[in-house]
Amino acid sequence: MDRSRSRSTHSAPADLIGSQSKFDDLCEEIAQAGIVAFDTEFVSESYYRPKLCLVQLATPDGSYLVDPLAVPDMSAWWALMADDKTTIVVHGGREEIRFCQRYAQAMPRRLIDVQVAEGLLSRGYPLAYKNIVSKVMGKTVGSHETRSDWERRPLAAKQLEYAVEDVEFLLEIWKRQERSLQKLGRLDWAFAEFDRLIQTVQQEQDREGWRRLSGFQRFSAKEQVVARALYEWRDRTAELHDRPARVLFRDDMLLELVKRQPKSVHEMNLTRGMQRRDYQLFADEIIEAIRQAQSLPADQWPQNSSGRSGPPLDDVLSKLLSLALSNRCADMNLSMSLVGTMSDIDELIRWHVLDGQKGALPKLMDGWRADVCGDLLTDLLDGKVSLRVSNPRSDAPLRFDRCGE
Repeated sequence: MDRSRSRSTHSAPADLIGSQSKFDDLCEEIAQAGIVAFDTEFVSESYYRPKLCLVQLATPDGSYLVDPLAVPDMSAWWALMADDKTTIVVHGGREEIRFCQRYAQAMPRRLIDVQVAEGLLSRGYPLAYKNIVSKVMGKTVGSHETRSDWERRPLAAKQLEYAVEDVEFLLEIWKRQERSLQKLGRLDWAFAEFDRLIQTVQQEQDREGWRRLSGFQRFSAKEQVVARALYEWRDRTAELHDRPARVLFRDDMLLELVKRQPKSVHEMNLTRGMQRRDYQLFADEIIEAIRQAQSLPADQWPQNSSGRSGPPLDDVLSKLLSLALSNRCADMNLSMSLVGTMSDIDELIRWHVLDGQKGALPKLMDGWRADVCGDLLTDLLDGKVSLRVSNPRSDAPLRFDRCGE
């Protein structure tokens, strides 16, 4: 499609705000409006934490671009994002939430994510921004400048043009989604999901990072204490050098050292890949971290996480419930990937079958999900419901019958 024609209804590219006074005026305008669309451009591959390079904002009166590398003090914006009066509309806003937590030392209070909202209105979550714009607005936006250098100045006119597109439709999209959600009786679901998204991001930040290492649950207790020590060493060192932790020292190398637990640099260098010059710079520190971890008494070893664990589940049960969940979501025109994953299904089975329904409610039994699918899935587990093929041509071909009916 000809881009010049597809953009004929778009607003003109916004000027780049780089002065404190203009930025403060914009924040006052946002406070008066009470609602704003928000997006960011950042660089993450070169720094310990993503470097914020551009802020895109849109009020009902217009779209704005802010240069955070030029504006000395952005605190007025972060205060707005974290207050309880300003509604913030984003698309796939995990990184925006993290920026708020980092700079405001608080989480957003009134956040709307149109990607989440669309998952409650249709199948296909998570939809890209351009797909939501096309679906909801019937408009076309360009592919994102995924390879742009957002840190480099001056920014090119084309970069600014694309950046404006990322926010200029968000408010209208949410306005239309809100009407649709209200009509379907799902508006409360949406607000619950926005809160869940914020809580999930916060929990990811609060959770001990080493527990996110691939396969950590298979480590013995002695291996876990070394994994924790090496992870914390890497994190401290990456922050000191302002480099991404996984670039400084790869996960697979860290995990290999957890298994081997070398006692000297010589032993460590027998591990393939450890001969790299940049790794050798930290060789003594790595060995010392391992040594200190090995010397810790058992009462200082990591404690088991609070998450549910147990023996492997029978795949048949998981697959059966997955079919049921998929059918229910298709029948209700919901995105299954938003409603629940295989991990959520396994969590439900453990809670209902193995734990005797004790402990915290699993995700699929909490809130609106319990009404949508939780009761159906537990009834299947209890043998109270049977399923059969009703219409093989339908998107939801299965029918669930009460046993005895």
